[in-house]
Amino acid sequence: MSPSASAFPRAPRPALLSLLFPLVSLGCGGEESRDTREAPLAAATQAASDANLYDSFSRANHDSRLNSLEQGVHAWTSNPYWGSAWGVMGGRAYLAKDDGTWMDHYTTVPGTSDVRVMVTLAVLGQYSGLTFRHVDRSNCWKLATDTSQGKYFLTRYLSGTQTFPLQINQVPVAGDVLEVRAQGTRIDVYLNGVFKGGVDDSTHQYATRVGLLGSQDNLARFDEFKVYTQGTRDATLQPFRSNSVWNLPIGQGATYADTTDLATKDFLATSLNGITLTSWANWNQYSHPVSFAADTDPWATVTDYNDSSRNGAYYVPATAVIADGSDKHMHVINPQKTYLDEAWATTRQSTTAYSVGRHHTIDLYGSGLGPRAGVRAYGGSAVGGLIRAWETTSTHPSYTGKIQHAIALAVDRAQLYYSGGWSGYDSSGYGTAKGYVWPATEQDWGSESTYKGHVSMGAYFAIPPSVDINAQGLTAEGKMVAQALQDFGAYITDATVGCVTFYVEPAAPSAFVNNLRKDAARLRSLLRRVTNNSPSTPNGPGTRRVPLLPDLAPPR
Repeated sequence: MSPSASAFPRAPRPALLSLLFPLVSLGCGGEESRDTREAPLAAATQAASDANLYDSFSRANHDSRLNSLEQGVHAWTSNPYWGSAWGVMGGRAYLAKDDGTWMDHYTTVPGTSDVRVMVTLAVLGQYSGLTFRHVDRSNCWKLATDTSQGKYFLTRYLSGTQTFPLQINQVPVAGDVLEVRAQGTRIDVYLNGVFKGGVDDSTHQYATRVGLLGSQDNLARFDEFKVYTQGTRDATLQPFRSNSVWNLPIGQGATYADTTDLATKDFLATSLNGITLTSWANWNQYSHPVSFAADTDPWATVTDYNDSSRNGAYYVPATAVIADGSDKHMHVINPQKTYLDEAWATTRQSTTAYSVGRHHTIDLYGSGLGPRAGVRAYGGSAVGGLIRAWETTSTHPSYTGKIQHAIALAVDRAQLYYSGGWSGYDSSGYGTAKGYVWPATEQDWGSESTYKGHVSMGAYFAIPPSVDINAQGLTAEGKMVAQALQDFGAYITDATVGCVTFYVEPAAPSAFVNNLRKDAARLRSLLRRVTNNSPSTPNGPGTRRVPLLPDLAPPR
């Protein structure tokens, strides 16, 4: 087909019995992976507080739910989720049920890594207090009581091992106000407004969750939880944490393959395995439209015909855009501006009923990665790496003239790599057909017979720093994308037909897309595979090439 006339679709896959193969879709990912969250209260009371996030727990008693913050939209999430429960009693939060392990129990909400968090310990409990820069039960910081020793401890958990960087020789008493202020690598502790000491430590520096800690005796009662965040980034415009691979600048220690590298060679090929490969940008077809819902929009049921466990019900604008082309993506941000519902193969049956081939709910304050975290073939969110309309529209209030995130790319199956296994999923949601590399968690269904090349799903490419972008004959729009490819890189996230493809939100100006399409082949020719990208060295090791993005601001 002519690139000037049509966008390039993703390659089709055969229809399979949904009972036996519930995960069938065109390049779809697995079920979403995110913290299980409690349902928000239907109408949260707005509290009188100067904090960005606030909860006085002034609501009806409940023995298994905290529900939502009074100020700040977010719902509380228990950790561990199974076997434990937090509740409200007499206007105070408490650990209502532990999991029987005598380990720490947490309930958290999204905050920021640079943060001031406070809570009143209304009733004492052993090893109870607050947590911040919280990743999970084994990786977090906490400020906790030790009533037996008559002290407070600032504790660091790293891979399940705890250390005690700071001990505070102050006997805990009921009514103490615990406070932590974290900024960069500095962590300071206050009790009742009095500075008690601090440490310099970069552990979990980019983790953003904050919350309450209860353990051992279940006696602690919490009041007046306050969080002062320092983020400024709008999650609806540029989602996911600052240290997500989608937002993390490339490291200056990144190493770049040369053109003899098999993956780079196949990525750059213009003909491979009998397939002619061009360069393109999907925009008006086969792209990813993003709509914003209000609580006055229709409440719609979204039925996933491949897997009923992925069914959803949420507000969907009657005019929510469904992408042209057979992929028919429809993505809707919730009224609270905290989650994105992604759908693939969407049919609008009415304004209150939709049929889809895949549906997932994505935390805009999360990582955007899988497993089970989006409708694209790599297993993560569809908006990760999407060039958004606001980034390309000079009249938008948030326009900067820059694209400050990694770019999503799709390649033909003739270029993609399969190494073994059969299509399916393990108990953790990772694909059992292999070839993909981190941060991908799966690849296309049927890859064992359709993938023919050496480019792994999830492979990371970037323009080397030695390349002078200004000397490439690019348009202004092409230079904008090139700079992003040099500063943040690009990830292989999906399969398409006969081309290497960029993705631009359909609401973006046509002038931007036309020039990107002119420059697409040149941009592709400059990219090289980064060989030392890994979970321990995300987007390559070393000092970041450009400054980190601001933390996410609370929803508003």
